Amino acid sequence: MRSYAARLLDDEFVIFLLHGVINQRRHAIRNYTRKHLPLDDFVAFLQDVMRVGTAVSMDDIVAANRQGGPLPKRAFAITFDDGFRNNADVAAPVLDDFGVPATFYVTTGFVGSEFRSWTDEIEAALESSGVVQLAGLFDEIDGSYASVPQKIVLMDRIRAYVKGSNTIDPYQFVARVIESMASRGGPFDQDLDAKLGWDQVRLLAEHSLFTIGGHSHTHRTLSFLSIEELENEISTSVRLLTDATNKKIVHYSYPEGMAHCYSDSVIAALERYGIVCSPTAVDGTNRRDDSLFHLKRVFVV
Repeated sequence: MRSYAARLLDDEFVIFLLHGVINQRRHAIRNYTRKHLPLDDFVAFLQDVMRVGTAVSMDDIVAANRQGGPLPKRAFAITFDDGFRNNADVAAPVLDDFGVPATFYVTTGFVGSEFRSWTDEIEAALESSGVVQLAGLFDEIDGSYASVPQKIVLMDRIRAYVKGSNTIDPYQFVARVIESMASRGGPFDQDLDAKLGWDQVRLLAEHSLFTIGGHSHTHRTLSFLSIEELENEISTSVRLLTDATNKKIVHYSYPEGMAHCYSDSVIAALERYGIVCSPTAVDGTNRRDDSLFHLKRVFVV
């Protein structure tokens, strides 16, 4: 695993972006992006950045921005997106042992369900399929895919195609792909697919080291939505998290999180619901006075 200590700087801070931590890697195609870090790699990552840096919370970052106070040299924050159950079962005990704070941005529509994101749906289908023949979808993906490297190329192409368009419903498109594969989809994987339950969200929120934030209700790209859809995504997620934790929700992160995935109107909507900080998924480091709605993060893989 690469070292992330070199990303830490004396006069800037880093927000690390993770999604999950699993006990061990068991698949060839599923989790090929390392969205879920193997436990040993997660521990090594924490040891690496703690060797030279100081862990802070997202509340610390907000306070430094608003009040003008200092952050420690080589400060870093740990964040998780989506709300996978392994955040509570695997990651949280390690963070507790290390005394490292973390913020968990939860997609409320996922909580307590077996719902899978469209990327997980197609990865699972490819993992459980033999030779895949696609036709009649679009030129960039039509063809034959037999080997693991070929299927990973296919996944990369599908990701780029779907995430780059505001006219494609990703779930409908993936359903078409799976149908074209003559597949019934792949099996549900407890390590990679299981989401937090509301009891786990509540327990994380009660822990002194941990903070719960929003990550939309259905994980749709916020900048692609109508005003009514945007309001519903944000209001529903904030209400459900407030009810579950009995705490005011002031933290958020944008689904997908790249520059085209949020906008001034998205930020304005978040502020109307009391959100004070929403980092992106754009790679980079931050200064204390940077906008709290344009903060960059570093994806840990």
